[in-house]
Amino acid sequence: MDTFEDFVAARRPELLRTALLLAGDRAGAEDLVQRALTRSRRRTGDPLAAARAALVTGSTRRRVRGEQVIESLPDPFAPAAAGPEPLARALRDLPARTRAATVLTAFDRLPPSEVAALLGCPVETAAQEADHGTRTLSGVLTPDLYARPGQGAEDPGRRLHDELARLAGGTGSWRLDSGQAVADVAHRRRRTRWQAAAAAVLAVLCLCGAGISLTRPAAEPVPAPASPTPSTRPPAGVPLGGYPAIPVLQGPARGSLAGDAVFLGAVAQVGWGGQEPPPAADREVVFAGDTPAGRVALVVGETDGDFRGTWLTGPVGASAAELSPRYDRTLGRTRPATLLLGGPGDATLVVVAGRGDAVEVSDRLMVGPRGTVGRDYRPVDAADGAAVVAVRTTQAGSPLSVRVLRDGVVVHRAGVEQPRAGAVPQLPLTSLRPTTSPPDLAVVGAALGQLAAPLAVEPADLEPLLLWSGELPSSQGGSSVAVVVAHSPGGALVVGTVAGRPGTVLPCGTSTPPGSTDVATLTVVRTCDVALPGLSGSEDGRWLVVTAPPEAVSAELLAADGQVLGPLPLTDGGAVVPLPAGVASVRTLDAGGQALRETALAPVPTAPFGDYGAGIGG
Repeated sequence: MDTFEDFVAARRPELLRTALLLAGDRAGAEDLVQRALTRSRRRTGDPLAAARAALVTGSTRRRVRGEQVIESLPDPFAPAAAGPEPLARALRDLPARTRAATVLTAFDRLPPSEVAALLGCPVETAAQEADHGTRTLSGVLTPDLYARPGQGAEDPGRRLHDELARLAGGTGSWRLDSGQAVADVAHRRRRTRWQAAAAAVLAVLCLCGAGISLTRPAAEPVPAPASPTPSTRPPAGVPLGGYPAIPVLQGPARGSLAGDAVFLGAVAQVGWGGQEPPPAADREVVFAGDTPAGRVALVVGETDGDFRGTWLTGPVGASAAELSPRYDRTLGRTRPATLLLGGPGDATLVVVAGRGDAVEVSDRLMVGPRGTVGRDYRPVDAADGAAVVAVRTTQAGSPLSVRVLRDGVVVHRAGVEQPRAGAVPQLPLTSLRPTTSPPDLAVVGAALGQLAAPLAVEPADLEPLLLWSGELPSSQGGSSVAVVVAHSPGGALVVGTVAGRPGTVLPCGTSTPPGSTDVATLTVVRTCDVALPGLSGSEDGRWLVVTAPPEAVSAELLAADGQVLGPLPLTDGGAVVPLPAGVASVRTLDAGGQALRETALAPVPTAPFGDYGAGIGG
């Protein structure tokens, strides 16, 4: 191939498919590939081999954020309840090194010598890892009723390759196209070169004992340092991939009142309520305008180097003195700002990004019938980087997410807070499974609200079910755990676990099984981290929550290597106990001691259900 652009166009699709199997989610897979392309760009020799080596290194050292979801196409020859979900779970549960060896062998069809070179281990070790993974994955495949007699014996790896290819070719879109991927690699390389140069200069200065500050002209912002690991959130103001941050919240004002000098002068003098404002002479009006839901102004400034700001809102046509301050803890000089007016129901969203930035809005989270999760973003008019958008919210909260692009690169993705969400009605649900005490309807209602809000529906529209509830041992009493099941508008189930008491309800995690799943067969194994005063009587506030079908009379706690750590008594299939150390999964047993199901312990969620985004670069 003549150029790096040709290499990316030709090889990036296959690298993305391999990375999706290694990482288990599209965001992680795409980041792995971009890092791999950056490394291959810096090296001589075979770029594909260098990219594959970087993929393997990144995936085996990668820290998992949340639960992995492998998106998949339905099998046209399989019943609705079958499909590749067991394969996806089994692939996810393999140790990272074993998963890499298996994917490279069974999916990419690389010879043992190449796999060993990529893993950095002897050929025999690589072969053993791949053999173990292949046997594990092959064991969960459903029989191929359409295979000809003897076909499986002729090529035992063909079926596994085909099913892995099905997973790797799942539905969904990638954030970057080929051209954007090349541009992103260029940004990463420039950042790395500047970091190396800066480090060299600093080293020289330190050796010389020079007390000189290293600066760059204001017109060329310093690129941010790379994240130490893929799971580490970049510092405030640093976009994903180190794209240069620029001041966003600064004058001159934008909006329909930007030309009204009298109003701008008056609104800069308005008080900020309980927040101490900068001196009036140091304040800047960033946005001022009338919207369908009222008049809005955004005023910012600095006091002793501390950036602060406030929104001011009132009815359409209100004078500056009639506007009321609305504190926003998320405001930052380089961070796009959002404000939601109105709702529940019809509402207006105000977005203030950088001049020249493109703004996109996602109206809700989408959950497909097979449990795949994602968002679609629509572009909105953003004159000079400011947008006023008609949206809808629900009683449960805001389903909205905003994405900001700068030169085609996503620099911000985050949810939009709804300051006055309506009260979620308490639905009279009865537990499908036996419980030791009546469910706390306030806790159940909060759980349903957390599921309904990102889906842009009211809780009652989810056809909700209370799967199980139990008491949470507490130093003050009155705390409980609830597992609720909802039916998403897209057809999948949404299973949410929460813990707490009225007024303080914390999420323990959410999963999205296919809609064809029989609710009665669900086994849920969760960690509830409720280390807040009065919510937990244990030292660290981490609890193991299990609910299984009634035929499960006991369970075993298993380590990552399958070793039995000890028994877990179940009461009517449920248990809430302090989280034992080293637990990776739970195996439920029937009355005769026979294994019913082994369920992996889901990780503690690091973000609320909804895929809203984490802010800068989110």
